Amino acid sequence: MSQIPPPPPPNWQQQYPQPPVMPPQYGAPPYAAAPAAWQPGGFWIRFVAVIIDSFVLSVPMLIIVGVFGAGIFSGLGDVQSEKDQEAAAFAGLIVFLVVWPLFFIISWLYEALMTSSERGATVGKRAVGLRVLKADGTRLSFGRATGRYFAKAMITPLIPFAIGYIMAGFTDRKRALHDMIADTVVVKV
Repeated sequence: MSQIPPPPPPNWQQQYPQPPVMPPQYGAPPYAAAPAAWQPGGFWIRFVAVIIDSFVLSVPMLIIVGVFGAGIFSGLGDVQSEKDQEAAAFAGLIVFLVVWPLFFIISWLYEALMTSSERGATVGKRAVGLRVLKADGTRLSFGRATGRYFAKAMITPLIPFAIGYIMAGFTDRKRALHDMIADTVVVKV
């Protein structure tokens, strides 16, 4: 004969409280749990995000050009001899060789740090409601974000007629070539 256990006491919930509810983790639903439910960001909305990011990046670039350019142009008023002209041309070349890599470093750090952050998007992508994730729905690491940037800046432009970028309008998950190389996806939030 089996015995039925006694019913729990009336205050059993106080004796055995429920475990605390864990806060949602980054990459948790809707991203990690339902990749099929993602709504990918298409070509035109990503294009608008690039325009916004270009404006955001142009402010520090103009400040840098203004600082370096002011020093070069202030010295050009005194150029009278051929030797002074050569010195001014050399100074302009040095400024170009310093400023151009500085532009590249600023844009790389801007994109890589922003897309690997908790928000997963640059200012332009956030403004239009987009986010960059790994293909499995998790957050990008700084290394993957860097790889995505260099693929976007150095490999994708090599394909004629911007086909590497236009692919974002026609592929199944709206991925451009640099997204495929870095195994990332751009989704609407």
